[in-house]
Amino acid sequence: MKAEERTLTPIETYREWQRCLARNDREGAGKVVDMAAYTEICLGLTGWTTGYDLALANYYHNMIALWSDLAFREEEISESTDCVTVRLSVEGTHVQEFLGVPATGRRVRWDHVSIVKIRSGRVAGQWAQPDLWGIYRQLT
Repeated sequence: MKAEERTLTPIETYREWQRCLARNDREGAGKVVDMAAYTEICLGLTGWTTGYDLALANYYHNMIALWSDLAFREEEISESTDCVTVRLSVEGTHVQEFLGVPATGRRVRWDHVSIVKIRSGRVAGQWAQPDLWGIYRQLT
């Protein structure tokens, strides 16, 4: 290893992954995500998914495409040697059917918690929990 190279901390790894997601930078994500072994569950929306490409497709289909003007705000973050736990506040305008509710055009806000596993300096997966009940109450 060169003197200037260093291993990212779990939070730095998480933030680099989030930067890549926000910019749709798959090449950059490949440097901080274990693409083949990545596993994910979004409670209430998906079962366990293996493989980053499939998990990412689920994420866009189930959570991103349904909203416009999405805004994410990190409320709290903590790390251990192999994990990052983050609590987010998310806002978006409802533009496609979600949880059986046709598009309402309403601006809604919800909490989201993710536990992101880090293995050997790479994102290995996550357990995600958006506040689906809170979203549903605002849409109906």
